[in-house]
Amino acid sequence: MTKHGALSILANIKPGFKQQVIDICKQIEAEGVDTNHLIPFKQIMGLHFARFVVLNESEDADGNKFGARLIFTSNYDEPFDHHLQELIACGGKGFWQIFSYCEGFPTGTEYNEALLINYLKSAMIKSKTFYVGVGYRSVMQIKQENELRNQIENYIDKNRSSLRNQGPIAIREKIIEYVNRNPALNWTKQPVAKPSLSWKIGFYGKLVLFGLLVIVLLPLIIPFVIIWLLIILLHEVREKDISFPVDKGHIRELVERENGLGQAQFSAMGNVKPGWVRRQTMLFLLSITNFLAPYLFGRGKLSGIPTVHFARWIIINRGRQMIFLSNFDGNSESYLRDFINIAGKQLSLMFCHTIGYPKTRLMVIGGADDANGFMRWARKFQTITNVWYSANKEVSVSNIFKNSKIRDGLYGNMTEKEAAKWLSLL
Repeated sequence: MTKHGALSILANIKPGFKQQVIDICKQIEAEGVDTNHLIPFKQIMGLHFARFVVLNESEDADGNKFGARLIFTSNYDEPFDHHLQELIACGGKGFWQIFSYCEGFPTGTEYNEALLINYLKSAMIKSKTFYVGVGYRSVMQIKQENELRNQIENYIDKNRSSLRNQGPIAIREKIIEYVNRNPALNWTKQPVAKPSLSWKIGFYGKLVLFGLLVIVLLPLIIPFVIIWLLIILLHEVREKDISFPVDKGHIRELVERENGLGQAQFSAMGNVKPGWVRRQTMLFLLSITNFLAPYLFGRGKLSGIPTVHFARWIIINRGRQMIFLSNFDGNSESYLRDFINIAGKQLSLMFCHTIGYPKTRLMVIGGADDANGFMRWARKFQTITNVWYSANKEVSVSNIFKNSKIRDGLYGNMTEKEAAKWLSLL
């Protein structure tokens, strides 16, 4: 089973060099993100998604000023060391060039792989919450299973007249026969490895232990939570509602970068509301979400939103700023509407701690219910993703799971009803 990792590298851009970094990103885009000569992302075989984002100069809620920053992130097939070696082998000189404009980068020397690796490791930051919507599938598996579906559908289209009067079991047998004699699909002869018993015990055992711990500590947890919620409510009552003007030019630039794509990305950074209580509440909720997400939000449904491939929350500047990054199907307008209509209360628990989020009560009442206020807040803090790569741009979350079911249906015996249900996937 393939596990996934989230690499995040954050570096301060040297004063006066932000435009040079932006220009390199533009060069990568102009040449083609997949095959450009600096970092040909398509050659990094275990890479699902990657992005470069230039964060503009900012000021946190306490008045601390920050220069421009560069963030690189990737979603990859583990192990990490192999992923890092792939990055360096395929695009080391490109990473060297773009990060050479950042503080702390080795100076006065030509390209040096060891120095680059040390620098990247020193600039790594850990995600506070990492969500995987399409777990345990490698980049290659997603690609191959999508090709399998296309091949089978092409076979059905070409042989529709001869298959029309046959029953589901007979049609399935014809499809399996076609797949087995197709050399390009030899990899299908080996079923996908299922989770082992030891893995299941370890995975679900953590949840059981967590539940038992909660039950044991419940007499302490209940009064603590009540008191904490009252403190949060007091903060919410005192805080002023902040509204942002709509920058139509900014929104237009964001939306134009999504045209013609089946998938899209979202990058945003905002300030956390001042105060120890707000920061600690946010950090606790993100940690709990990170633990529970694999159990509660599987199959690409982040709090019910059914289109999310990967998402992460990163907390920087000692808890004073939040970065949110995600990869999803569709466009950002529909994505944000899903936030409002499907997951408003759940996601308000995390985002209500940032400045400008529509006012809440007890962190879940209100918030995204103010649809216009939510959209203004989201677009205000959404930032341009300067470079974005997706390995399987044409495959949606829904199709990934459907394609896996199609592959699983090639093995074993089926009843007439089961075969008909399998064929309905095609």
